Amino acid sequence: MHPAVAIAIFQSFQVKKKKSSNGCKGLPGLQLDRIKKDAFFDTKNNMDKEKYLTQLGNRTALSIGLSAYISFVITSETFSAKQTLPLNQLSVNPTTMLAKGSARIYIVDEAQREHTLFFYQYHDFLSIASGITLQHDATLFIEFLEDSELLLVPGTHIPNLYKLFPEFHQVQAGHHQTFQQNLFNHQLNLSVLNGAERYNRFLSKYKQIAMVCEQKKIASFLGIDAKTLSRLRANPKRK
Repeated sequence: MHPAVAIAIFQSFQVKKKKSSNGCKGLPGLQLDRIKKDAFFDTKNNMDKEKYLTQLGNRTALSIGLSAYISFVITSETFSAKQTLPLNQLSVNPTTMLAKGSARIYIVDEAQREHTLFFYQYHDFLSIASGITLQHDATLFIEFLEDSELLLVPGTHIPNLYKLFPEFHQVQAGHHQTFQQNLFNHQLNLSVLNGAERYNRFLSKYKQIAMVCEQKKIASFLGIDAKTLSRLRANPKRK
């Protein structure tokens, strides 16, 4: 979308703000009824889109104009259970959200052993740079643990979001801060908790992932071996 279109959307919403606050319904000039072929304009996917906007703005409120722009350009990508690919081959930007399913980020060492670094679950944003530099020219991979769907604004529109909507800087910073906090908390758990305590924390936060992810991959995330995890699974409340 050309920036002028986004400005028109924003200005149209400013004029119609008092008359309508229901997303695209305040934009008769765009004749959105003509693009029903877009899956995001059926009832179910409209609900998904609203949930997406709610999650995107859960720390910094989205302006009407920003919500309208995103509603107009949002796209989805679907993935099958157990599908893996290098993270740099995935469409990852500050707006990429896991709308369905779960996933893990991992790295493969020189001995071809996988090391799980992070898990994503329903409504998490993939706030990690796909082009991040790693030691020894290693590669980050993502595995979708079950049938999954990503919602995102295409990368070609991201510069417009920063340019046209001042609050988008805060939106992006908020989600990045959440991601950093989660990484810090995990590192803290690895440093101060024993294996049983880490596993109990994992179960409380990642119940669905515990049911769909292979045991050895969870053990890697917890910093323990698979045999230790097997014992903990037999008695998860042991301290």
